[in-house]
Amino acid sequence: MAPTGSLQNLQHRIRRAHPLRWTMCRSLSSMEHAPAEEITRFQESRLRRLVQVAAAQSPFYRDWFAEARIDPRSIRTIGDLGRLPLLDRADLVENPGRFCVYPRRLMWPAHSSGTSGRPVTTFRTPGSSTFELSILERQWRWFGLPAGARRVILRGSDFYADRQQGVPVKHVAGGRQLWVSSYHLTPQNVPGILDRIRHFRPQAVEGWPSSIALLAALLRDRGECLPVTAVITSSEMTTPSQRSLIRAVFAGPIVDHYGQTERVAMAGACESGGYHIFPDYGIVELLPVEGVPDRWEIVGTALHNWGFPLFRYRTGDEVGPAPAVPCPCGRRFALIGPVDGRTEDTFTAADGRLLPLPATVIDDLTGLREAQIAQLAPGRFEIRIVPDTGFDSDAVELKARRNVDRLFGPGQEVTLRALPAIPRPPSGKLKAAVVENRGAGHRRPAVRY
Repeated sequence: MAPTGSLQNLQHRIRRAHPLRWTMCRSLSSMEHAPAEEITRFQESRLRRLVQVAAAQSPFYRDWFAEARIDPRSIRTIGDLGRLPLLDRADLVENPGRFCVYPRRLMWPAHSSGTSGRPVTTFRTPGSSTFELSILERQWRWFGLPAGARRVILRGSDFYADRQQGVPVKHVAGGRQLWVSSYHLTPQNVPGILDRIRHFRPQAVEGWPSSIALLAALLRDRGECLPVTAVITSSEMTTPSQRSLIRAVFAGPIVDHYGQTERVAMAGACESGGYHIFPDYGIVELLPVEGVPDRWEIVGTALHNWGFPLFRYRTGDEVGPAPAVPCPCGRRFALIGPVDGRTEDTFTAADGRLLPLPATVIDDLTGLREAQIAQLAPGRFEIRIVPDTGFDSDAVELKARRNVDRLFGPGQEVTLRALPAIPRPPSGKLKAAVVENRGAGHRRPAVRY
């Protein structure tokens, strides 16, 4: 789940004021058109230093190098990465603290159920977060957006959860942002929201594709459009119908980027239509998916998070074949095919509001091996959990009910159900949020994409 509004604002100010921010920006700018050899040198230099730090100070890697009898100094090139173990979510679910190099109090936590329904907690340093922001702003510049562009943000409703009244927006002056609650996009709220957005004069709209598409549909139904320089999307896949609607209402190009809570790899769209791996963010390996031709799993090694190093982390996300020809943009950043990432059903609240990306309410539950939230009917939800080490039944139930009440709004019915395992669909991939019994009392949403 995203940080609360006040904490998120503080973190944004820290990123903007970080003493290395402009050094990072200059380095990233020079890398943009660097030859492949220079990019590789950068990656391997970072890799060597991170391995040394991890082997000396991370309990997990210190034990692993000792047990494997491998000298950390022997990991020098990208080709040497294969000597390190592959990691997955289970390693982080069980004990994320063993990966820490810095004390937790000096880092920012992040929680997510991601695409797998397995809640995970990671940590990152303020410097790592600043580097990530600089990477993203470099991508935005490809589309004409300046650093610090004025942005309307649609990512949940945590900032609004404690008010439950008034126009569901918040102006963050220091961040040049206008937050709009994703869970309060209704025909009744649109006039007030639109007035605040127009007064704010945004250069971009940013957030979950499902939330942006919902706002676009409401504006379209009013005969309104809201031209911006670009629309920035992430966190979930965008459907063709959503992309068409977003372009029609906001008139700007869609600037999509791919990443994870673990922050081991990042990729994004360029102005020429390519989808590039950002090599200064992390080293990406593509692991063939067994039994599925032309599908590869993204395995990432972060090059920026000195406080929580992760090498060869299996993201669980898959890609198809990359384009066979170089991108017309001329950058040496490798291309990847379409990413098969997070997809979730949109829920419906008891009062008929649509609830995009609903798994955010289970992202910060702890002591669980798996979790899933299911909508059984509008306003009626079941949270399914598989307990793990450190599970506290009362604490999980209290947190889950508070999350539903704060984020979805009061008046919802929620039950918790403990299971030995959560059943998988035919695809075998557990979804963190699903709508069930669509025909049994399920009201059709008033707005269609």
